[in-house]
Amino acid sequence: MSVNWGNGPSKSTDDIFNEGFGGALQTSKDQFGGESVLYYDPFKEMDLRPKIAEAMMEKALEMQKQSIDTQTGGAGTAGTALIPVWVDPNVVNRTRRLTPMTELIMRRATRGLTYDFIPLTAKAGAAWNFEDSSQPDQVDTYDRVSVGIKFLYAVGRVTGPSIAAMRGFIDPLQLDLAVKTESIKEAEEDMIINGDASTNPEEPDGLIQLITTNTTSVSGNVTLVDIRAEIATTFNANGAVTLAVTDASTHNFIKSLLQDFQRQPAPPAEGLPFGIPGSFQFDELTFIKDRFMPTTSGSRRILILDMRWIFMAVLQDVTFEELAKVNDSSKYMLKEYIALINTFEAASSQLTAIN
Repeated sequence: MSVNWGNGPSKSTDDIFNEGFGGALQTSKDQFGGESVLYYDPFKEMDLRPKIAEAMMEKALEMQKQSIDTQTGGAGTAGTALIPVWVDPNVVNRTRRLTPMTELIMRRATRGLTYDFIPLTAKAGAAWNFEDSSQPDQVDTYDRVSVGIKFLYAVGRVTGPSIAAMRGFIDPLQLDLAVKTESIKEAEEDMIINGDASTNPEEPDGLIQLITTNTTSVSGNVTLVDIRAEIATTFNANGAVTLAVTDASTHNFIKSLLQDFQRQPAPPAEGLPFGIPGSFQFDELTFIKDRFMPTTSGSRRILILDMRWIFMAVLQDVTFEELAKVNDSSKYMLKEYIALINTFEAASSQLTAIN
């Protein structure tokens, strides 16, 4: 006997019966002349139910299988042949270094290839005298200081095929320009701290080189007494220090000294123009850490700065300029003309040779 359901092919009653058990059983004539299948008899230790369940599961999976799945086509160069690899267009920048000093230092527009200023280095003062006595002159002392402007460049070049091939994925010009901009700022930050015109005449002197009058060698672990003594030294030199810059290890060590007598180092009392993680207040100083500070034991240091006298003289700030097109590429440069100026270096100080 056959049965037809709708427009599908006809099926025998035996087929329909067997499908009900996942095809695990086959009908046959029993001892009573009927068609049936014995699949469970506890007295004969017979149990085909696990086999039926397995067959039903396989049948269900076969019914769900599509004509194309994730393995169709076999292995490709990455993954499977019919499934492309979608790359996240957001580049993960593992090289970015924060530049707090670049942001904290004032910038002043200047003219010419040098920044020249006139410091008053000594006052003759005023004198007490008798009535109608002779009046000698009080002669004050002035000086003239000239600092050369230096030139910083970052040059990039992007080929035409790369622009065409990356269309719709990443803008190579924009990507390269962003990286070069970071490089400019990081080079500027490094110069602010470590610049040394005596070893590299193409760069300006940084704060380590500029601060010469008040420099104290610790030759060991720094103490709060050392820091307070240096603050007093700058005060006696007409300074009013507000910022201390050091490396991460020394920064943490000073925090541990503070926690000996206060539960939590005080946050900056007046805050900063932007968030600097871990900054704290000690006396009149705000302590920050900078990745460009020396980190080797014995060469670590703390720059204690009077920020009133420190600024960047800027002949030209960061500027984009396209360069001549010769090959199948777009070449450009970023440039700035600057010099770090400390018009009163004795108002600042540094603690050196810290372990």
